[in-house]
Amino acid sequence: MNNKITKFMIILSMLLLTGCTGSKNIQDLTYIVSIGLDYDETKDEYTAFLQGLNFANVAKQEGSRSTDPIPTFVGSAKGKTLNMAVSNLYKVSRPPLFFGHTKTLVLSKNLLKYKFKEVLEDVGRNRSLRPSLELFITETDIEDIFSAKGLFDYPPVYTILLTEEKSEGIQNDIDSTSLMHFLREYYEPMGTALIPNIKIDHESWRAGEKVPSLYLDGYSVFQDGTLKGDISANVSMTVDWLQNKKNSLDYALYEEGEVLSTFKLTADEPKVKYNKDHANFPEFSLEVSVEAELLEKINDIPYKELQAKLQKSLEKKITNVYEKGIEKKMDLLDVGERWYRTHPGKFNELDNSADRFYLTEESLKQIKVKVDIKHFNAYRYIKETR
Repeated sequence: MNNKITKFMIILSMLLLTGCTGSKNIQDLTYIVSIGLDYDETKDEYTAFLQGLNFANVAKQEGSRSTDPIPTFVGSAKGKTLNMAVSNLYKVSRPPLFFGHTKTLVLSKNLLKYKFKEVLEDVGRNRSLRPSLELFITETDIEDIFSAKGLFDYPPVYTILLTEEKSEGIQNDIDSTSLMHFLREYYEPMGTALIPNIKIDHESWRAGEKVPSLYLDGYSVFQDGTLKGDISANVSMTVDWLQNKKNSLDYALYEEGEVLSTFKLTADEPKVKYNKDHANFPEFSLEVSVEAELLEKINDIPYKELQAKLQKSLEKKITNVYEKGIEKKMDLLDVGERWYRTHPGKFNELDNSADRFYLTEESLKQIKVKVDIKHFNAYRYIKETR
């Protein structure tokens, strides 16, 4: 009996070992962490860019970091289809390419204009790519984007292209967008889908010479499956701040051109109340609860007055964001998505009408902001004024 058990254990061990015979050592692969895609409409030709890292780029170094810079490899190839372009890189790549850790997809503005829907379908069908890919759009040469490093000559895994800070919240910056999240919004008949625009800053940092640094500069906005245009970084941060509880925003309160105080603001998701008496198209009011931390008190005014001025200033700012969206037929407050689910019949009427955009300046009836200043950072206010 014992001999049978021993033989069984030996055979089982051999079967388990055979599962690893096709695996490769991590240093024997070229890890593709970013893919960039461009399109030339005059030649009807795609260009695929791959950002490859070897193990030395990825592994954390114990003790002092080597002073020798680790090169970043960027490959590119052309083809009539995306698969043909990438296949041309396979032929000249040793160690072989591995896409299991690809985190980022960067699309050029030109591809966005001519071949965006086709690319979405091709990427969605590719089993080597995950739906958690982060999406970016750029007008900059993609090779330059992929060649940019982090500060202190750190490899690209430390740039905004590949780092994720969502767990800690985002302050005064634009949120990234995953392919899965974007597609969920993109195919909705109402509401907006957003992809951040990535650029290179050449002015802010120097180390004897200018040091390029990647940053996000606003969103490209899609409405009803169509690219509507871009919004600025300032407007984009306000949109994110309203839609994401983890986002915080530094805010300067002005009066007649002078700064009264500065704050750090967080907001709950806005409460949207639709006008039930007018259901032909969305009419709504917005209520936003804001928690504020006083960072700097530049002019001394009573608490109640400070609170009222901050509320009024934020109401004006949100109204301006809404109106900027209306100019380009964008639903930046994302009020249509909930409306059409509760008014399917009216939505079908709108969908079949000549002018399919469903918001006007009169659609927004009221914005009410409630501000609670929780922290004062050692600044004192008389309690009777609160």
